[in-house]
Amino acid sequence: MPLCDPPAGLVPIEWRTNGCFETMRAYRGRIFRLEDHLDRLYASSAFLGTRAPANRARLAAQLRQALARSGVKEAVVRVALIPRHEAQARPHIVVQPVPLPPAAAYRQGIRLAVVPARKFSVGSIDAKAKYSARLGSVMAVADAQLRGVEEAVFLDETGSVTESTASNLGIVKRRAILTPPCWLGLLAGITRDVLRELAGQLRLGFAEVPLTRHDLYNAEEVFLTSTLKEVLPVASIDGRRIGTGRPGPVTRQLLRAFRALVQQELRL
Repeated sequence: MPLCDPPAGLVPIEWRTNGCFETMRAYRGRIFRLEDHLDRLYASSAFLGTRAPANRARLAAQLRQALARSGVKEAVVRVALIPRHEAQARPHIVVQPVPLPPAAAYRQGIRLAVVPARKFSVGSIDAKAKYSARLGSVMAVADAQLRGVEEAVFLDETGSVTESTASNLGIVKRRAILTPPCWLGLLAGITRDVLRELAGQLRLGFAEVPLTRHDLYNAEEVFLTSTLKEVLPVASIDGRRIGTGRPGPVTRQLLRAFRALVQQELRL
């Protein structure tokens, strides 16, 4: 099974259109970085030509109300804007318990594989828009499962690393975090941006640079970041051990700092 696989029935069939969506995480009944997620939703809507609700504050209130009505404290909150014949898309909101990676994944790290499928070029579809068509990611996960690993990594048509099927990717080299730039064709992740903030506080370098498979194999540490995974360590790629083959000190430090920030911002 892929990490953080959504529960059956979580994604309505209508979401698999040319609409856009956002996935948020609630901790103890409070949504983390809600405004950042709405920024990205409205940016995706503008890019795809799918009209978003005119009243953004009302949409934020609807998301909070849906979460409260669900009674689920540790939740995944998804909102999709589905193109219809009417003047603007109607928001579809789904709240369910958050599907987390197993605890062992954080203790031991996960296994990745670089799959043959290539990421769409930004000249075709800009991945900064979070659109509903996910067939490429579904096929890449299936490929990864056939290889006996938990997640897949996409390269672009030139061989540069982009992202995994549902997460941003970063490597650690000499206490600096290196991550591919968005212009290569990857989503500008909310968690990724949080790590940029934390890097300064932790006196870590942070740079967006093109990476290749060579860089992955020779990294001191590799990790994935996403709303549901937070900061997830990688133990091996294509059967090659990364660093010591265990979660590295910088990855563990970033995960602790991220969770502390969540507690602080949401006043948990």
